Parts: sequence; structure tokens; C-alpha cells
Amino acid sequence: MIEYDWKNEIELWTEKKRTIKPFQKELIDFFQLAFENTYFPDKSLFGTNNYSISLLTGGIFFAAYTKEGVIWVLLDRQFTDIPNSRTTIVKSTKTFSEPLFWLETDDLKNIKLLTSRPDIWHSFKVATNRIFDSKMVTAPREHIAKNKVLLSEFFGNKQQNIFLKTANQVETELQEKINSVRKLSKKKRQEILENSEPKPTKTTVKQAVFNRNPYVIVEVLERANGICERCKKPGPFLRDLDNSPYLEVHHIQPLAEGGDDTVKNAIGLCPNCHKQAHYGKKTY
Repeated sequence: MIEYDWKNEIELWTEKKRTIKPFQKELIDFFQLAFENTYFPDKSLFGTNNYSISLLTGGIFFAAYTKEGVIWVLLDRQFTDIPNSRTTIVKSTKTFSEPLFWLETDDLKNIKLLTSRPDIWHSFKVATNRIFDSKMVTAPREHIAKNKVLLSEFFGNKQQNIFLKTANQVETELQEKINSVRKLSKKKRQEILENSEPKPTKTTVKQAVFNRNPYVIVEVLERANGICERCKKPGPFLRDLDNSPYLEVHHIQPLAEGGDDTVKNAIGLCPNCHKQAHYGKKTY
């Protein structure tokens, strides 16, 4: 990690600016929170130029204070309860399934308000994660990157504390969106599809995985002997690995709900019955 006095950088930049100088400490607190809540610090740049103090990637400001006296902060949703502020859609994210927003304010008293709002920084954290889903948005801009330093090179960031959704949360949110889309007319859906980005965005998730007992798996599959223990049909295809009929081991009481990883609590199912057990109207 290099020696880079980012606080001094802010102080020097604001020293001769009469309006912001009284808010130097608040501005330093603002950027420190931005640093702490930024995804991928190894791809995020901080520094000053004639126009601004800014933390950014590519051509997108994450957090900034400009020479016009405006504070910018990137968010994943709109906040309407910040006085003397405005929210605008980040144009380069309009094609995202859910666009991102910039909150802007020239009321310097709002700096302290912003730093005191955990919900603002949670929203910022989510937004800075989602921004890296787009290579177009994060493509390097040499003229913007000039004289700026990678955040990872001077600021320690405990990434394990970064907010992550679980895979189940992502799946649940997708299902909610599907339900909303079904309420639209076919004409409206087609209009939206015509303007949709063909390349999907990505979400980094956290996933807890059970370390399953291989002896249970082998015993259950041997008991099933290639026949689904629910529909009584042979496995639908042969495994490339060993030519055995393909079945999956399903826990009758899910492990996530406290079920035991035992032969008694497991059953060998074909893929169709396994999906039905999880998602069908009548589960096994």
C-alpha cells in the first residue's frame, strides 16, 4: 500500500475555496464513507483536478465535489427526503434492468446529513457493485484517470463487510419482477423488449453451501439403482463420468430448514421430480 495523504489532498483543494473550506471535515468524512462502501477498490480511482475531487470508475462518478459547489453521490434508488437536492438517472445505466441515480446537492449543509444516513450508504454500496456489471460504463477513460490513484493502493477496505445478496434473494427478486411483467399488456412488454440491453448484467452473491456427506449420496443412489424413487422411471440419461443413470439426491426435510444429512432423510429423484419437489404445487 502506497503512502498517499488523501485527506491532505482534499484540504489543499478546498483551502482557497471560501464556500467549502468551513466544511472540510464533513467533506473528508463524506469521502471516507465512500471509500469504505465502494465495491472493487482495485478498479476505483480517487484524486483531484481543476474540476473536482472525485472517486470514480471509467467515466462514472461514485462520489464527487465539483468546483461549482455541487456534491454528487451514486445511488441505486431515488431519495426524495434530502432537502435542496435533485436526483437524475445515470444515462449510461438506462439500459440496466434497474437504472442507477445520481443525487446532487449544492447545499453544503447536506454533507453532514448524507454522512449520517446509513440507508444512503447502503444504497451507494449496492450501486457501486452494480456499476461493474457493465464493461461499457467502466471502460477506462485516460483523460479522467490522469493524476488519480487506485483506491486499493492507499485505503484499506474490509471487503468482507460489503453487502451481498444471497442467491435466494436474487431468485426471489426475479420472481417478483416476473409477476409484475405478467401484469403488463403484450404490446407494452414488446416495446420494452425492443429497447432492452441484450447482454445481461451480473450480481455478485454470497452463498452458503452445506458440506454434504458423500456416503449418504452413494447409499441413496445405490438404493435407487437408477430408478427415480418418486415417479419410478429410469434416470433420463446416462452420466458421462461413469455411464450410470442420472439421478439427484433430494433431502425430504431441507438441510436449510434443519433437516439431517442422512440416508433416511434423502431420496433419489430424476431432475423433473427434483424440480417438482422444490417448486411444484405439491412437493414430495
